[in-house]
Order: sequence, then C-alpha cells, then structure tokens
Amino acid sequence: MSSPARMPWAFVSSLSLTVLISYGTIFYAFALFVDPMGHELGWGKSELTAAYSLALGTSAFFAVPVGRLIDLGYGRTVMTGGSVLAALLLVLWSRVESYAAFVLIWAALGLSMSCVFYEPSFAVLARRLGFLARRGITFMTLVAGFAGTVFIPLTHLLIEHMGWRNALLVLAAFNLVICAMVHAIVIPPALKASSPDAGGQPRPVPPSARHVLFKASFWCFVASSILQGLIGAGLPIHLIPLLTEKGYSLETAVIAFSIIGPAQVAGRMTMALGERAFGMKGIGIVTLVLGVLAFGLLPLLPPGSWLVAIFAGLFGASNGMMTIVRALLPPELFGRESYGMVQGMIAMPVRLTTAAAPFLFGALWAWWGSYAAVMILCLGMSFCSLGFFLCVLLLQKGRENPENSLALDG
Repeated sequence: MSSPARMPWAFVSSLSLTVLISYGTIFYAFALFVDPMGHELGWGKSELTAAYSLALGTSAFFAVPVGRLIDLGYGRTVMTGGSVLAALLLVLWSRVESYAAFVLIWAALGLSMSCVFYEPSFAVLARRLGFLARRGITFMTLVAGFAGTVFIPLTHLLIEHMGWRNALLVLAAFNLVICAMVHAIVIPPALKASSPDAGGQPRPVPPSARHVLFKASFWCFVASSILQGLIGAGLPIHLIPLLTEKGYSLETAVIAFSIIGPAQVAGRMTMALGERAFGMKGIGIVTLVLGVLAFGLLPLLPPGSWLVAIFAGLFGASNGMMTIVRALLPPELFGRESYGMVQGMIAMPVRLTTAAAPFLFGALWAWWGSYAAVMILCLGMSFCSLGFFLCVLLLQKGRENPENSLALDG
C-alpha cells in the first residue's frame, strides 16, 4: 500500500461519487419499482423482494474473491467491470417480462454489488492511500450516506414522468457513463507482483488472510457485525408499521424514519472529529452503546411522544458509525496486508444473514401477533453485539500493532 504525502482529494471525491450512485441506483431505488412492476406484471411484493434478497445473498459469495483481487491490484478491473455489469443488468431489467428472468437478473446484480459497494471501495482506498485511508473512508461514507436522499426522490420523478422501464434506462446510464468511466480513469491499473517498486525491489504478492479464521477475536467481530447488520437491514423496512402499531400517526412515523438518514451522516461526522480522542476501539464501544440505548428507549415510548425522534437519532447514528468501525478497526486488529480479503471475509456472513433479516422480522411479527417481539429481539441483539465487541477487545488486548491502523494520518 502506498502512503501519499498529501490526500488526493480528486481521487477520493470521484470514487465517493461512484459509491453514492451505485447504492442509489441499485440498493435504494429498488423499493420504488415494486408497485409499478407489480401492477403491470402481476407479481406480488413477496416475489419481488425475494429476488432482491437473493442478490444480497449472492453478493456474499463473491465478497472474498473480489477482496482478494483488489489486494492483488485489480481494483480498476473489478470496479469498472462491476459498473458495466450493473448498467447491462438494469437495461435487461427494463425489458423483463418473465419472473424467472427477473430472478436471474437480480442474482447477477449480487455480483455487481460485491464489486461496487462499500467493501471494494474501502479496499481500493486503503491500497491507494495507505495511512491516509481513515480520512478517505470517512469522507466516502459521508458522501454515500446521501445516496437515498438523492436517488429516492430522483427515481420517483423518473418513474412518474417516464415510466418504470425508461427510468431503469436512466439509472443504467448513471452506472455506465459516470461510474464505469470514473473507475476506469481514476483507479490505478494493476501492477504485477514481479514488477519493481519505487526502490527497484520486486513487489511481493499480498499474503492470504485465511489465518484470521483461526482467531476467536475475528469470529467475535463477525458475530457483532452480523447482529448489527440484522438490525440495520431488518428494522428500517418494518419501522413505519411498528410505530403506527404503537399508536403513532403515519405522518409522525414517516418523520421519525426520515431522521435516520441525517443521523447516520451526523454520527459519522462526529466520529471523524472524535476519533483521535477515543481511538477506533473506543468509538466502536460508543457506537454499540448508542444502539442499546435506542432499543432500550423504544419499548418505553408513549404513543405520540416526541421522544421517538431521539430513538431515530440514536439508531441512525449507531448504524452510520458502525459502517466506519467495520472499515477501520479490522486492519488494526488483524493486519492490513490483505485488507480487501479480510473485508470480504467479514462481509460474506454478514450479507448472508442480513439478506434474511426483513423476512425474519416479518415472520416474528406474524408469529407473535405484534411488533413487541421485534423490539425485544432488537434490544437483545444490541446487547449481544456489544458483548461480542468487548470480547474482541479483550481477546486482542496487547496483540494489535498500531502500525496496521488505517485510523492514523501517517
């Protein structure tokens, strides 16, 4: 990994823009196509969301090989190919008539997700920036945090004025014209392991990260991430009906939901200011404590109480900050030589389990007859996530090497 003397803000800003577009056009826009597709094609919401969950699941299987390719220097090929593939699949989606074809398209979109979402982008940043990656990753999450804010209303307008099929063609153009072009231009090309570095020495092949699989601390970190991921993926889809069941008006529930996005960004900004004072391990504890406080407060809220805004703020801040913790703490704990592969090894089980989160929360609601069980489950998972994280710190105490940290400015 290189360690440039100054932050290459043009590179970081360009890559951050592509992450915002990728999340906006693939991840967030999907929900807006459910109703118009259902009306035209006669498919139910469960059928449509099943294909979406399949994409999250298939993306998990590609996370490790994609991370390894980036470690080997093929970030440009991976991310450019991922954006081109996304554009092609969105075009095919715009012409779909068969449900089987729709499912295949979304299964393939899982591969695209694994190439253009946070984990590969973080790995490319870490490889390019070295010890400056902390600021780059934080900046990227701040920019990409507005993906839903930008693309949900934009996609809504496109569907209203052009129809859902033509709207998909516009989203495909975003991926091809902006994302693929930026990835092809700004990401450095692959360098063979045998090519000399600046000192004339052969570049070593990055070692495999499989040794971390034998560390109990790694699996505790994965368990903590899975529990946080289940909450982050499952609750937003059920939050509005949960709040209306508790007696809130639909308008109040929507306002509470709208607080989560800005709270994620605010949490990341606060984290960027406080990282030097608390360190990444301290920030991780604060992040998970915020989640415990949020779900400890939720069952106690009286119907119509303005305190629901505090819950939404705590939940949003915790969710947003955890993205950075998962990006910056693993190198400090497990080494940064194979950053991309380690991120992939963490992402694989997290994505596999979070793909089922919306269904799990819905099934729990149906079984219990109310969202009380969902609130209890979220509180329990928040406590367990914090417990697993504390185990990580105890197991790794005295073993991590500060030189591995991406949370340094160099």
